[in-house]
Amino acid sequence: MRLGFDVTPLCSPRTGVGTYTTQLYAHLLPLWEGEVLALAHSRALWANGHRPGIQVNVAPSRPMNKTVWMQVVLPRQLTRAGVDICHFTNSVAPLWSPCPYVVTIHDASLWLYPQYHYSRRLLAMRPFIPLVAKRAAAVIAVSHSAKRDIVRVLSLPPENVHVIYEAPAPHFRPLPYGTWVDEVRARLHLPARFILYVGTIEPRKNLVRLLRAFARLRQERRISHKLLLVGQRGWKEDTIFAAVERLGLTHDVRFLGYLSDDDLVRLYNLADVFVFPSLYEGFGLPVVEAMACGTPVVTSNRGALAEVAGDAAELVDPEDEESIAEGIYRVVQEPGRAAALRDRGLRRVQRFRWEQAAAETISLYR
Repeated sequence: MRLGFDVTPLCSPRTGVGTYTTQLYAHLLPLWEGEVLALAHSRALWANGHRPGIQVNVAPSRPMNKTVWMQVVLPRQLTRAGVDICHFTNSVAPLWSPCPYVVTIHDASLWLYPQYHYSRRLLAMRPFIPLVAKRAAAVIAVSHSAKRDIVRVLSLPPENVHVIYEAPAPHFRPLPYGTWVDEVRARLHLPARFILYVGTIEPRKNLVRLLRAFARLRQERRISHKLLLVGQRGWKEDTIFAAVERLGLTHDVRFLGYLSDDDLVRLYNLADVFVFPSLYEGFGLPVVEAMACGTPVVTSNRGALAEVAGDAAELVDPEDEESIAEGIYRVVQEPGRAAALRDRGLRRVQRFRWEQAAAETISLYR
């Protein structure tokens, strides 16, 4: 059987959907008995450092508009290539396809939180997703919380939406102490003790409230930690940088930008606590990445984040900066609490494996 696999999320700087696409593809290949054709509107997938093992089989020779490619060009390419089934990994697919397809819809934020998306993205994706979802042979959701939202918002039959969890990549793990510690501390100018956030710098991640909570901890609780924020800039990030200035945190908050996976693993290992107070997620990959590295986690007490974290994280109200501050304080000031969360996190994350996700996805194809 010939499988077409959508790798278009890898044509732009990597986000959670890009990580999902990379890891699922890599773990499908050893299990799939037929041929896999990687599908994209551009062959130039690796300008942003993505793994070069994916050969794009049916991309056009030149990059073109993604929507034009998917809706007009791709169906003809699938017919010529004799593809038996396709998997589209980022919510959209051709309105007409010569073969059955599966589509992964990561969350319903385009409808539930439209204020956190570019107008162009809303216009480009919202008209297509309901049609695509209804025509799909199956829909994958990455958590039960996401499934509930998708079923409700898109009016889908629940039996056609299948939950298959994401997972941390294998390189996220506890690291033994070694010379790398001094090297990375010196190269990245890391403080002795720090609180870590990883994710896009954008309003949906609730970073202004995190900054306010951190300011409380610095001023009222006199903690010595710095706050490090890792991730590429999203949109409306100016409000976040302005909050740093307004709260007098210029010397206590650092934006490290996008880091390599190797450095990210090291930062997770060195952080006293990882905090992820996002307002809405379909899964929340940074939470399980931190747990896989043995880092205590503070995250939101709602939706997919609470589902994924279970009892292995300090859960806080993301709309209450005092709750966020108290959750962080409990972890950084109570060694016993931090150790318990570290142990629970390492156990909890064993439930999330890409090998299992790949096997469940192949079962769905069949």
